[in-house]
Amino acid sequence: MTEVEFGRYPQDPEAYVNGKRISIVDRKPQFNPLEQQPVKWLVLAEEEDKMLLLSKYALEYMKFNDWDTFDVTWANSTLRGWLNGEIQFDGDFLNDHFSEDEKKRIIPHAETNDRVFLLSLDETLQYLPSNHLRKCLPTACAVSHLLETYKYNDGDTCNWWLRTISEDNNRYTMAVNRKGMYDRHGFKNNMHGIGVRPALWIKKQRP
Repeated sequence: MTEVEFGRYPQDPEAYVNGKRISIVDRKPQFNPLEQQPVKWLVLAEEEDKMLLLSKYALEYMKFNDWDTFDVTWANSTLRGWLNGEIQFDGDFLNDHFSEDEKKRIIPHAETNDRVFLLSLDETLQYLPSNHLRKCLPTACAVSHLLETYKYNDGDTCNWWLRTISEDNNRYTMAVNRKGMYDRHGFKNNMHGIGVRPALWIKKQRP
């Protein structure tokens, strides 16, 4: 599957600005932010003037929704808000990790009208038709943010969220599990330890 680089996101938990975790500024210690590395994306589909991208790795572990409640959908989830810059938790995905030129290339999703989204179950089965293709590794930075009770062994694949709500319970959302199998029952919306693989449509660059 073709890969491209687009945007930047922290992926190495040991890489800090200026190579240091702490700098002294005006004689006071100051935490340096993590360096951002180019994000690798899988090209799931190509049309004449645009392409559908899915992050190759799970870039974060986040809850689908920050609290446990009924009737959570993709449209009102906190994860959607963070990905699209509507909710900020020390920054947001869309505004903090793409250049202005890159943001101009992002095309809203035809169904959700979001610039950044999660795949639906139907999209996942269409573009990633086998368990092998659906398996996903997390970045080292994502793993470093996990609580100890949710950490796996190094090199293990991870569960990752879809945007389709569970068929069984509207407090749950579907996901792909660590073996690459889709789970129609899914996980509780405020479950820890589920990976996030953003997806987006972008305009192709003209030669």
